[in-house]
Order: sequence, then C-alpha cells, then structure tokens
Amino acid sequence: MEEAVREAYRAVIAKDGDRLVAALAGLDEREAETAFRYSVFVVGFIVKDVFRNGAAEAELLGLADKIVASESSWVNLGPREDLGRLLAAAASGDIAASSTDRADVVGNTFVVGGFLLTSFRLNDQRWWNYLDEIWTAMESAG
Repeated sequence: MEEAVREAYRAVIAKDGDRLVAALAGLDEREAETAFRYSVFVVGFIVKDVFRNGAAEAELLGLADKIVASESSWVNLGPREDLGRLLAAAASGDIAASSTDRADVVGNTFVVGGFLLTSFRLNDQRWWNYLDEIWTAMESAG
C-alpha cells in the first residue's frame, strides 16, 4: 500500500492524471482509506511545518493560489477556497470539514501533497526522503 501512495505522488509530480488514478485503482477499500489517511497526514504535517505558528486563512488561500497555478495545467482542483479549507482541515486533522465531495477531497489531497512535498522539502533533500521523514513522524505519533 505504501508503494501505491509513493506511485500516486510520482504521478502527481509527473503531472499525469491517468497514472495517479492507476496508482490507487488496485487498492481495496481498507487500503484506499489508509492511503487517504497517509496523504492527509502528509498535507497536514507540511502545512504545520511551513506555518509553525498556525496559518491565517489568507496564508492558506495564498498557498492554494500557488498550488492551483502550478497544477491547473493537468488537473482541475476547484476553487482556491476549497483548497484553503482542505489545507486547514488537514492541518487540524479533521479532513471531513473540507468538502462534501469525497472523490474530490481524495484526489486533491494527493495532488496537494505532491505539490507540498516538492515545494517545501529542504534544498538538498529529495521529495521521497521528505515523505519518509513525515511517515516516521506519523508512526511515532501513533
């Protein structure tokens, strides 16, 4: 299942929607839910890492604008306000508050996570090493 999540992020970074769908298509319902929870944790972790004192709505909307500008050539992420809510919800751990359309939330969470992994990693760090650090933190958190 972890490999499917990694492949989903590879697809996002390659800006390949078909590859993203294929990466997650083989997961059963339990695995898909776990993969989604991993991606939510990744987004929330990075948002909290970037905005260490908490993010104001305007800051999250500014980040949402950057994500839309970067990713809109290959995927429709919807309005920036929805992405701002997704970012805030992931940071709070309550992703259900972000949207009513579960499919959009799942897809957008992976797209946002891929963007954040590549944008906010350390200069000498590969995105997958950053992902490993985040997953280690997730395992430590229980």
